[in-house]
Amino acid sequence: MLEKIVSALKVKTSGAGAAPVSTNVKQLAAAALMVEAARRDSNFDDQEHKAISRIVSEQFSLSADEAKTLVDVAEQRQRLPYGESIFTRTIAEHFSDKERQDVVTMLWKVALADGQLARVEVAMIERLAKEIGLDAAGTAAARAAAN
Repeated sequence: MLEKIVSALKVKTSGAGAAPVSTNVKQLAAAALMVEAARRDSNFDDQEHKAISRIVSEQFSLSADEAKTLVDVAEQRQRLPYGESIFTRTIAEHFSDKERQDVVTMLWKVALADGQLARVEVAMIERLAKEIGLDAAGTAAARAAAN
């Protein structure tokens, strides 16, 4: 399943003839960035894993089992030779403004899940927000929504 999703991410995704991405690919892109955010402080614990599962379950209306599977696949993505850029590009090119802000809100929720907000997490979220096309006001609104 992971190989199929990654292949879908690698197809031409912008310009004339761009291939649309599925809901599953969108969900994986968001979940993968959340896993990346959680791992940035070198303390990806069970609490953050559960937070990501809960967040994707709520955000994408998934059952607990579906959310766990999505997070497991997102974690497997860490072992692949692809950086977060493939997921960042997917979000930037295929998510609406609201969906991009929702992803950043989810990133803030993950970063806050362990009760500590590391400087590296803040920097990463702000950088990713910019890369996916969310302005400073949208990033601030996403952070406020996460609290």
